[in-house]
Amino acid sequence: MAKRKDVSTRHEVTEKIEVGKSDMQEKETHLDKIASDVETVRQTLESLDLSGTAEGSEEIESSIKGAEDVTETEFDKEDEALDRIQSDSQEFEKGLQDRRGESESDLGKVSDASGKIETRETIRELEKTKEAILRDIDFLAKQISRASDARQKSEDIQEKHKTRVHNGKRNR
Repeated sequence: MAKRKDVSTRHEVTEKIEVGKSDMQEKETHLDKIASDVETVRQTLESLDLSGTAEGSEEIESSIKGAEDVTETEFDKEDEALDRIQSDSQEFEKGLQDRRGESESDLGKVSDASGKIETRETIRELEKTKEAILRDIDFLAKQISRASDARQKSEDIQEKHKTRVHNGKRNR
């Protein structure tokens, strides 16, 4: 009997990719909001006249910088969470690539066996087997592409948000 590993169904693979994509999008949206908050805090500080008293101005500036620091810390925390989701997605992609490689190996084994078979009926059944393997390889290739595209898009968006937050930082 063939060695059948604990393999996922096509539905489970598709679902895992959708959940990962959704989780990344949720974190991206949250990072966007936090980056906007950082920009708003910075713009607020830039727009202030601070022409009350020296102590008041110092206190106001210190308080706004504190708000900026807290918001940046929150951004970094969410950024790390997104990194973990992306890393999980990348590991899943690698697993799919491994499965695809194993399926391609199986296709070679079936093809080799077909070359040794003389009975037409058996050859026809092995052709069906090859077609099933090819469908699985095609499915895995499409899912790898979907997962990779979603992760790459997420990484690009994440990098834009990082630039907004960290390149806009004032010298202190």
